[in-house]
Amino acid sequence: MSSRNNLPSKPASPQSLPSGGRGIVKVVLATDTITIRGLKPSANGPPPERVLSLAGILAPRLGTAKVPESEEPYSFAAREFLRKLLIGKEVSFRVEYTTTTNARDFGIVSLPQAIDGETNVSRIMVKEGYAKVKTDSKRPPSDDLTALLLLEEAAKAAGKGIWGAKSPTDGLRSLNYSNPEDPRAFLETYKSKPLPGVIELVRDASTYRICLLLENNVSQYVTVIVSGIKAPAYRKDVPGSDDLIEPYSEEAKYFVESRLLQRDVKVILESAGTNNFVASIQHPAGNIAEALVSEGLAKVVDWTIAFVTGGPAKLRAAEARAKEKRIRMWQHFTEKQKTGLNGADAAFDGVVTKIVTADTVMVNVDEYNVERKVTLASVRTPRVKEPKEAGYAVEAKEFLRSRLIGKKVHVVIDYIKAPVEGYPEERECGTITVDSNVNIAESLISKGLAVTLRHRKDDENRASNYDQLLIAEERASKAQKGLHSPKDPPSYRIVDASENATKSKQFLPFLSRAGMVNGVVEHVTGGGRFKVLIPSQNCKITLVLGGIRAPRPPGRSGERAEPFGEEALDFVTRKCYQRDVEISVEGADKVGGFIGSLWLRDGNETHNVAALLLKSGLATVHEYSALQSPHSRELFDAETKGKESRKGLWSLDRPAEEDEATNKEEEATNAMEEETSSEIDVVISDISGSGQFYFQQVETARKLEELMADFAAFCVSSQPPSSTPFNPKVNDYVASQYSVDNAWYRARVKKVNPDKTYTVLYVDYGNTETVPSNSLRPLDGKFSVSYLPAQAREGILAYLTVPSLDDDYGMEAYKRIRELTEGEMLKARVLGKKRQQSTNSTSTPLVLSLPEDQFQPSVNQILVSEGLAVVEKSVARRYNSSHAGSSKTALNGCTNGDNTAQTRTQPTVQALLQAQEQARASRLNMWVYGDFGHDDDM
Repeated sequence: MSSRNNLPSKPASPQSLPSGGRGIVKVVLATDTITIRGLKPSANGPPPERVLSLAGILAPRLGTAKVPESEEPYSFAAREFLRKLLIGKEVSFRVEYTTTTNARDFGIVSLPQAIDGETNVSRIMVKEGYAKVKTDSKRPPSDDLTALLLLEEAAKAAGKGIWGAKSPTDGLRSLNYSNPEDPRAFLETYKSKPLPGVIELVRDASTYRICLLLENNVSQYVTVIVSGIKAPAYRKDVPGSDDLIEPYSEEAKYFVESRLLQRDVKVILESAGTNNFVASIQHPAGNIAEALVSEGLAKVVDWTIAFVTGGPAKLRAAEARAKEKRIRMWQHFTEKQKTGLNGADAAFDGVVTKIVTADTVMVNVDEYNVERKVTLASVRTPRVKEPKEAGYAVEAKEFLRSRLIGKKVHVVIDYIKAPVEGYPEERECGTITVDSNVNIAESLISKGLAVTLRHRKDDENRASNYDQLLIAEERASKAQKGLHSPKDPPSYRIVDASENATKSKQFLPFLSRAGMVNGVVEHVTGGGRFKVLIPSQNCKITLVLGGIRAPRPPGRSGERAEPFGEEALDFVTRKCYQRDVEISVEGADKVGGFIGSLWLRDGNETHNVAALLLKSGLATVHEYSALQSPHSRELFDAETKGKESRKGLWSLDRPAEEDEATNKEEEATNAMEEETSSEIDVVISDISGSGQFYFQQVETARKLEELMADFAAFCVSSQPPSSTPFNPKVNDYVASQYSVDNAWYRARVKKVNPDKTYTVLYVDYGNTETVPSNSLRPLDGKFSVSYLPAQAREGILAYLTVPSLDDDYGMEAYKRIRELTEGEMLKARVLGKKRQQSTNSTSTPLVLSLPEDQFQPSVNQILVSEGLAVVEKSVARRYNSSHAGSSKTALNGCTNGDNTAQTRTQPTVQALLQAQEQARASRLNMWVYGDFGHDDDM
């Protein structure tokens, strides 16, 4: 044993106690040395202290952090005996002598009450076998020394303490002064388990050095940060660092030392860092974190509040009381007002109508029937533009959609975020609950699809359940969910199956055979037109409701809405937008759109959206296409109910015939009367570039349907002999098997290719395809074009020059024509025929418009007004010449002069030229750089 236990050479003490008197044992430094503090604090800080070693004894030496193997048997047991005997107790003391070599005080320490007849601590240590008597051979033994020797002999005889060792390893513990090599593994082993321990050092009021007393006599020293709080920093006499003593740090440190230093506590490990652990400290007398906060000696911090065992509510309440009292750290506290709302505006119930982003929704407020945009408070969702987060952004938005869209929610506005760069408007940030108080932000974060926003310390604008959000994030992080996962982030690439006809061909066979397919409505562009996401196929399609025609809503280029067009759009938007739906595909048009039905789910029932529109008088049956639909009877019955109810379109006072007559009368008031040309109802069956297309006349549609039914049956039952060669020539009419649906159609050979394939034109639809020779058959005479002429006629937009697909804005013009015409029955004014030089064919110039829509601009005029087409130069010249009075010759800008109907076309051309001037002035599309050489003569 050594007479020198491992002690600091200069004990940290603000002042020194007198050499004798009474005091409180602050800490047991070694097996024979203690620190005694005064009974009362000094005027300027903690009480004075004195380090005193017990005189007359030698105790076993503890190991050190540098040399833990130097620990002697039973030294820790001796320290523990002395700690439990003295710590926090009032004692009497007297300094007997001070060594000259290291100025170490030795003395007598006595308890106020005797233990087994002894009050002298040195005697008690010797009696219990935790110390030996220190003898001096140069001096005769005193009475005190003799008494000690007698106690030592009795301890030896009884085999107490150090005298009971049977081997050199008896009384030794497994000691580890360093932090665990793998803190996270250590945490996983002991997390949430109350571990017995002794607080050995208080660095500051919220950071401790603790000896954990583990099973199998293992002592593990760890540095612990108390979860949920931060006390003022206290750093003094630390080598290599400047002193830092923040206000109230000494008082806070003394507060903890007087209550917990070398007390038995339970430590609950909650998180691990590189050099420390975050933990809650349990003591029978109470929670030290709550006590510090309530006394204004520590503040609650967000970065560890989520770890607090038992939750953060008590800490938050304690801090609120301290702020209210303006005590210590809060003496200059001024409460900041939240930038929120008061009264009824701050909390409301409503129905979620739209998921704007992964953290923002639109809510229709029940009381006022108005929509409010609400952003989730204190939540940061994944960013779409960040490659590592984009996939999670998709999942986060889908999470909100699947749980909120169409649901009744309760909203509490927590604060209003002021406009910042990128967000020019104020944002109402709030807490949203759904389905019996389920907090949607907390659910989102718990799935790893968002994180909690870290606010500034003084920022009171935060979610009302901010601590719960932090806790949810910690759980998600531990479970490695979503954004916290070490795996590669998800990637979503959605294919637009309606981008063009080629894409739609690839998906049509599956979709048409699949029956009901689950989908989500992403966009609603009209009463009967939707963009639908089909997750199972990782694609989205344009779906046009078959069998009906919905009135046109307000559109671009000044297009006026048809009656009840906006109501129809609102109707389907409310019912369908972002909802789970089922679709059935019955066919596809020639520009990539899919024709079919859309079904809404309502519990165990489904509702046909087309039928809902018809019953509400917000659509009419398109007889030709309705007859092709497997749901035709339902559609006709629904329209009948709509008519009987006099709703929507059926509530209009004037029938369509009266509107048409009125429109014609108004047109007759134009300065230059336009002679009525022949008009027909058409549908566009195929669109190519340069404003060219194929159209079918509606009046002959039934004949074509009957022909094709007979033709299909004939082709199935009649197989040509395999030995019969069939080598058609250019312009021969044939039967061709269409690659998309493997059905047979009438076609004309346009080209014989060197590889024995044939390029054919399907004469009843207008689309072109290259097929192998085995997909061709001779066309039987009873299905020839002499029996029923080819139903697809080539047309062009009258008076216009439209850029080709290879030219600038050609694709934009193509898409706009497709958008305006696909799926629509159009009114076409026929203006003769025109030879197309590019294709060496004859086309029919048409002015296209929606039926019963004379007040609206034609498709021709819309393209010109948007800078996607220009008026032919020859047309413009003739109009200008006629308008100037130099010639009275009737204009016909769309003909070659031989086979045209002579018409007075000035009103149509005038409107086109006016639209062109507006597009030029606005620098729209083709006019973006001003004049481009089209009309130099103008």
